[in-house]
Amino acid sequence: MEKIGFIGYGAMGSMIIRKILSSGVLDQSDIIVTTRTLGKLDRLLKSYPGLEIAPDNSTVAQKSGKIFLFVNTGEVKGVFGEIKDNIAIDTHIIYIAAGLTVENLGKVFQGKISKVIPTLTSEVNEGISLVGHNHQVNGEEAQFVEKIFKVMGEVKLVEDDQFGLGANITSSAPAFISYIMLKYSEAAQKKGTFTRKEVDEMIIKTLYGTSKLLQEKNMDFEKVIGRVATRGGITEDGLEVLDEGLTPLFDELFTRTLGKYEILERKLDLE
Repeated sequence: MEKIGFIGYGAMGSMIIRKILSSGVLDQSDIIVTTRTLGKLDRLLKSYPGLEIAPDNSTVAQKSGKIFLFVNTGEVKGVFGEIKDNIAIDTHIIYIAAGLTVENLGKVFQGKISKVIPTLTSEVNEGISLVGHNHQVNGEEAQFVEKIFKVMGEVKLVEDDQFGLGANITSSAPAFISYIMLKYSEAAQKKGTFTRKEVDEMIIKTLYGTSKLLQEKNMDFEKVIGRVATRGGITEDGLEVLDEGLTPLFDELFTRTLGKYEILERKLDLE
């Protein structure tokens, strides 16, 4: 029986593999895993002794009908160099390298390809994983990928040329939001006697409550703003400051990050 292979056990890959195993969506006996430093898999094997640890990438390729590549964008080319002679044409490749388009990967592998951009918030079973497939992937195979990632949140199908923008909104957003709140916290601490711990706790609780209002009370952003900001009030003054600064700031954020995606995609296309 063909295995389901996993290559790579970094920060994101290890989180996804553990979520898959703990959910029971795949049986551990069906899984074969390898990574550059095999010692990193010792604890995983103790928790799930039924899975197979492979000594190298080629072994995973030989034994697997589906292969999840959990390696960085810059490592994908090297991994394919190692496994290309052991991949059957009907093998299904599922990868998470952000800057590598499905079209570009299709130039070195003409088989079934799915791309997934996961998010850190999947660690708490929230957020959205972005998923796309090339035309060789049939309905059953697409459903398999989507079923895997639904155990850790929601799944959204996107076109290949929309992964960059989508990743900014989902995968990068926890870092962007946290950085904004960090600077908000630092500014608040300068104006009073609250400790950093006190300020951070108030902000985190407020973020959590705001998320619940948006999610559970079916509010949108504008409705929340309208409920808090009264005409001529203090909050309205603060919103005016934010409007002046944030609109050009976020325009520049998307310009810079999407430009970086385009540069990386062109570089990988040439390679």
